[in-house]
This record gives sequence, C-alpha cells and structure tokens, in this order.
Amino acid sequence: MSTSDRRAVALPPPVADVRRSVLPGGVRVLTDVVPSSSSATVSVWVGVGGRDEPDELAGASHFLEHLLFKGTEQRSARDLALEIDGVGGEMNAYTASEYTAFYTRVPAVEVDVAVDVLLDVVGRPALRAEEFAAEREVIAEELAAATDDPEDVAGVQLFEALFPQHPLGREVLGTLDSIGSIDRSDVASFFDEWYRPANLVVTGAGCVDHDELVDQVGARLDSTGRGLPPLRSAPPMPSTTVVTAHDPGELVQVAWGWRTGGVHDEDRFTLAVLNHILGAGPSSRLFQVVREQHGLTYSISSGVSQYTDAGALTVASTTTPAKARQLVDVVGAEVEQLASTGISAEELSRAKRSMRGALLLGLEDSGSRGARLGLSETLRGRVTPLPEHLDRIERVELEQVARVASAVLGGPRVLSLVGPGELESLAG
Repeated sequence: MSTSDRRAVALPPPVADVRRSVLPGGVRVLTDVVPSSSSATVSVWVGVGGRDEPDELAGASHFLEHLLFKGTEQRSARDLALEIDGVGGEMNAYTASEYTAFYTRVPAVEVDVAVDVLLDVVGRPALRAEEFAAEREVIAEELAAATDDPEDVAGVQLFEALFPQHPLGREVLGTLDSIGSIDRSDVASFFDEWYRPANLVVTGAGCVDHDELVDQVGARLDSTGRGLPPLRSAPPMPSTTVVTAHDPGELVQVAWGWRTGGVHDEDRFTLAVLNHILGAGPSSRLFQVVREQHGLTYSISSGVSQYTDAGALTVASTTTPAKARQLVDVVGAEVEQLASTGISAEELSRAKRSMRGALLLGLEDSGSRGARLGLSETLRGRVTPLPEHLDRIERVELEQVARVASAVLGGPRVLSLVGPGELESLAG
C-alpha cells in the first residue's frame, strides 16, 4: 500500500449527516447537520439560469435575482437587510447558466430568522413596479462595468466561441438591448413559470434541524403547482479558434479554452485532477513554469466549468504586450506536452493529496457544505457521499489522466485575446 493510500484510509471521516427529503409538491430538501457548528447556512437553489432564457429575455434570471431582494409582500428591502444584518448574518444571491442561488448564513441560534426571511424572499416576492425601473439602471451599470473590464471581455468572448450560437456562451447578465426591453410582466411571468417546486432545492448546513426545515419549506414553498424543469439542447462544437477584441489599455488579457464533458461525465474526477495539475494552484505546471520560471505574468490559473450536457476547461492570464507572444508560446508548449506525455506519479500523488485536503477543509464552513449539497442536487440530481467522493479522487490513475489530457487538450482549442496593438499575430 502506498503512502497516499494509507493516508486516505487513516483519515477520520468528518461529521457528515446528510439527509434528503422530497416534498409532495416536488421541492427537494437536503441538510448536512453539524450540531457543534456555530453557524447555519440556508440556501434555495432554483434550477433555471441564463441558458434557459430566449434571446429577447436574456438576463431575466439575473434581473429577477436582483428584484427578489427589493422586498416581499410583507417586507421591504430595508426590512430584509435589518433582519439579517441585525443578527450578524449575511444574505446574497448569484445567477449562473443553469441555476440561480439564494443564501443566508447566520449564527446557529438565529437559524429560524434565516429560514423565515429566505423563504419569504423566494416564495413571496413583491416585484414592485416602482423598483423595476431603478433596478434596470443598476443592471445596466453592471453590464457597462463588465464591458469596460478587459478580463471580463476576454472571458465572455471565449465562452461565446466555445459554445457558438448557444445560450451557454451568452453572458448571464444579458445585453443592454435585452435588459432595456424587458418589462415587469416579463420578469413576473418568468418567476411564475420557473420558480415552482419541481425546480427548487432547499439546503441547510451546519447547526440545522432537518425535520423542522422540511416542515417550514412544505408550508411556504411546496404548494404553488409542481411546474416543469426547463428543456435544454446541447451546444454545438466550436468552429472558431481565435477571437480578439482591441482595448487601449496597457495589458493583454489571454484566455484559452477546450470543451469537455458535463457534470454526468464519468471522467469528471479525472478531469478535476488534470485541471489541478495544469493550473489550479501555486504548485501547478502553469504557475511554476509561466510565472516562477519565466516571469511572464503575475497570475495564471485554470478552471473547469461543467453543465448538464457540456463543459469547458479554461486558462486565463494577464501580461504586457512585450511578453504576450512568449506567454502564448510557453503555455502552448506546456499544454502540448501534457496532452502528449501525461503526468508523473509524483504529480498525481500530490494532486490527490491537495484536492482531498481542500475538500476536507471546506467542510469546516457551513456555506461550503451547503453549496456542495445544492450544486450536486440541482445539476446532477444526486449528492456524492463524502467517502465515495474521496475514493473517486483516490482511484484516478496515470493512464486515465493521460487519456483525458490527450482527448481534451489535444482537441480543438479557442484562444481569446483582448488588449492593445495587433493581436491576431499572437495566435500564429
């Protein structure tokens, strides 16, 4: 037995009391109970996001996310803020391509406040007409800020090319045209259609009581008609290899992307190991070679985005125009080598240990525990038990990583460039 195998077996299992209930109307309630936790995180995950909007309503999910925090039938926006802030808690939300998440984290003794406020926000939003115009302006400013950020532009145009003519490649904020044309009735209809029990997952993590949460959710969210999940079509493969946008700034933003399988893909754990070794930390190949050895950038990182039917492995970096050519060449050489020769046994062992440690450390936070439940249930319909998750990481082999590296990194690549000067030559 190897050292890493002995370490995996010897690790004491962290507290993980995960329970799942499906209410009669269809709402799924999951909890990860840690009685000794000093905090509780309650979240609502709505299984609809940017990819589920028609072009004319692009940004509706994000618009609705904003409006829900402007007040409910019985609470104003100020009331919501006072109740959560008044107990030292936090409440927020975010919109993604396939879901919208709302969460609140509070001291454990205040969990009932969190549940009451959050279920009111998601279950009974006022969607007041007087708030609509003001929030439209806020989102327009958010869009303008994103458009003015070269790093954001590089990422947006990368995904547009990776998922061509498909909602997965579209900015979840929408466009100025779509946000300008959406009216209150559009957003209200969007809420009525999708914020239904079949699309709702409620999670509680930390010092929570599963049965009490089930009762509270059943009384507040499970009686509005079951609803149906959105129908989705898989995106086509990319047909463009280079995309550019000129920016008068002093830096060049560079992003690379390759298509991968989605959240149901059997190679997802192998892909996670590959990503970790490629660029997911200071010990990764790209960080060590590009930054430490060559000094071509302050930061470089890779990441994996996975959806129900597709995914992407991406790398992002920033450099000066004088170093851009060398940066593209060095990253290209590292990717080519990884695709053709795979990884070493030492790299594999180190990646497994790091990923295992990060997962276990994350379990100390009730927010991380809740996110693990909500994302898994919303996107995959199943939460992988912690021992199984750790085992799947441990069972990744060198040959598997080599195969996935060859298939993904040796496949079609999209290069996104944003900056001053003549960019097209950098891709040559």
